[in-house]
Amino acid sequence: MTENPKCERCGKEAIGIQSFGCCTAYVCREHADDLLLALKPGERKAYDECFFERFGSGDQG
Repeated sequence: MTENPKCERCGKEAIGIQSFGCCTAYVCREHADDLLLALKPGERKAYDECFFERFGSGDQG
């Protein structure tokens, strides 16, 4: 079992990855965009240049 990456803003465990075109970051619950928070664990969404992926079952909410 591998550990999730760390949030690039604060170092806490990341719940997912979000990309707004040229800017991509692993983020924790505190720093995640609402679109990422709305996803279920393991779910992905793409909107034009934006991409959101919520990590799977290791994500403790």
